[in-house]
Amino acid sequence: MPKRDKLGIHKTIEEKCIIILSNSIDSALSPKEDKIMKLGKLRREIETLKHLIRLEYELKIIKEKTYIYIAEILQKISMMATGWHKSIQTQNPRK
Repeated sequence: MPKRDKLGIHKTIEEKCIIILSNSIDSALSPKEDKIMKLGKLRREIETLKHLIRLEYELKIIKEKTYIYIAEILQKISMMATGWHKSIQTQNPRK
């Protein structure tokens, strides 16, 4: 991978992955009242990461096979976060 990509968009993607991990741990350990807001933030971060990965593929920084593999994993992560968010919303509907 060229140095400009490694220190550019790829660095941003790595930072975003750490933020997602941190947000998921924070959501898991927070009280139920705070989970909805934190899970919403987690979902936004995941969607941002999906777009960055797509951009990396469109700029031909990563190969199609790598993109498909990462996109499938991110799709599963997104579905889990959405399910978790919906589960919390049904347990604690907003008043």
